[in-house]
Amino acid sequence: MCCCRYHQDMFQRLNPVQGGMGMQLMKKMGWKPGEGLGKGQTGVLEPLTLDVKTDRRGLLAQGEKQGKKSGPVPVIKDTTGKDLSGKHPVSALMEICNKRKWMPPEFVLVHDSGPDHKKNFLFKVRINSEEYQPTIASPNKKHAKAQAATVALQAMGLIPKDAPVPNN
Repeated sequence: MCCCRYHQDMFQRLNPVQGGMGMQLMKKMGWKPGEGLGKGQTGVLEPLTLDVKTDRRGLLAQGEKQGKKSGPVPVIKDTTGKDLSGKHPVSALMEICNKRKWMPPEFVLVHDSGPDHKKNFLFKVRINSEEYQPTIASPNKKHAKAQAATVALQAMGLIPKDAPVPNN
């Protein structure tokens, strides 16, 4: 953390550039140091300051709330105590199987029905020769796999039984 603070301070303490190609071009067009820019020479006198982003978080617009829009995320705790909240159920299930040194989960299409423009899919997931299958079909394969993974995580006791399945 002190490293990031050092970099922020370093950029704030830098002296403005005193020369370079930009300064030469501006002088060539009639500008003199200390004058404002524009027709009435009322423009900004100070150079723009940098607001350097040193953390690895994403950018947010001013006033935008941070977090997902899909509602509350179930708390998923692995046996190692690692918090897997915010992860997609399929990713969380893969990670748990990997940590427990199990074979990766196998998602199998059980049923697809309906016309081509409005199909419904039902997947089951096989983990260590045990199968977990939701009761309701989904309108797309990604959501159907997430439902199967959620059912498996619920059966393993890693998320509450009433946890919502993400829509993404």
